Amino acid sequence: MSSDRRGPGTRPTTGAAGGRTGRPAARPQSQQYSTAASRDAARRAMYRRRRITVFVLALIVVALLVLGVTLMVKAIGKVREQASQPAPVEAVAEPTAPGPEGDAASGNCPAGEVGVKAAVNAEEFPKGEKPQFTIEVTNGHDADCLIDVGTSQQEFVVRHDGDTVWSSEYCRSEDDDAESRIVFTAGESKKTTFTWNRIPVDDSCRQVGDDFSAGDYEVVVKLGDQESESVPFVLQAADKGAGSVVDEIASPEPADEAEESV
Repeated sequence: MSSDRRGPGTRPTTGAAGGRTGRPAARPQSQQYSTAASRDAARRAMYRRRRITVFVLALIVVALLVLGVTLMVKAIGKVREQASQPAPVEAVAEPTAPGPEGDAASGNCPAGEVGVKAAVNAEEFPKGEKPQFTIEVTNGHDADCLIDVGTSQQEFVVRHDGDTVWSSEYCRSEDDDAESRIVFTAGESKKTTFTWNRIPVDDSCRQVGDDFSAGDYEVVVKLGDQESESVPFVLQAADKGAGSVVDEIASPEPADEAEESV
């Protein structure tokens, strides 16, 4: 019967037939410690990476929250600022006193420096021919200035034997009362012409005849308070052979009454 000898690195095991067999010896203790240490280091590194990742994500979340709060505060402040401001008011031009501009910087011409002159296109007018009266306005001032030459300021007056027998004021309408302030340079003159229709009317613009009788007349023109010198002219009688009939038409009784009322 043989003895069972075990070496220092084996211990007896039981085989299939009931005998003992040898198995590898256990690892040295230093090697076990080295393996456990490496596993612990790997585990700590993994935890460290996880903590860093969580920390970075937390920083991102905090930054987003701060940004959102900042934008929200700015938006609320803007809304409050807009609400506190009054509603915009449409710009309204400040009223200014009427006055000259540009070339009219000197203002209205002095009344004493405004000259008014009358003219007639002929000395005598046959029956049926219409005279043309001209008003000439002159700036006698030594500077550019404004003169109102609108129709509301103009007046043509026809006189006979010193009496006014016709005036452009008799039939003036409201539409004719237009103002026209024009710049006159120093010494400048401007003219306008008016054609007289020779129809007798009273001061209410009612016709009182067909024509004025033959004779000597004179025209005077006015611009505001300024009045021109009178200019004479003659209305001639009709041709011979028809004089008696024309005289009866030209000077009816209503015309005489109208002249007396003026």
